Amino acid sequence: MWYHELRSLLDDDPDELTPFERALHAFGYVVAHGLFLGASAPETVVRRLRLAYRLVGVRIDDTGSEGAERTTFTCPYRTLGADRRGTRWVCHEKLDRVDDGYVSYLGERGIDYQRPRGCADSEQCYSTVARASPEQWWPKTPPEAVRDHGG
Repeated sequence: MWYHELRSLLDDDPDELTPFERALHAFGYVVAHGLFLGASAPETVVRRLRLAYRLVGVRIDDTGSEGAERTTFTCPYRTLGADRRGTRWVCHEKLDRVDDGYVSYLGERGIDYQRPRGCADSEQCYSTVARASPEQWWPKTPPEAVRDHGG
């Protein structure tokens, strides 16, 4: 149990990911190009993100907007593979790699997507989407400029 909580707190080092996990990240990054095409505001991004959650069977429990667009949800795959891999293996070891691809894509465009959090002691998780900086955002600012200025 402590391992999963610790892993959720650490940023993943791409060199430590398995080839399958790297493929999931790449898949998420490629999907993000279509999923978030033309979305330049957190409100638009979060609507599309919620659609993606629903498409893979995730139940949206609550939504809110307090400085950032927040989505509280329940992953139906929490116990899938739990007997061999531990609880939440599919939701937070594998599906998070796809989310990491979204994080990479959106970060290059000035959108701060905080992938699912708060799942260690609860059936519910939450994610947030906000603008990384009011001065730098896509499409007003090209992705290269956001990347170059640490936005």
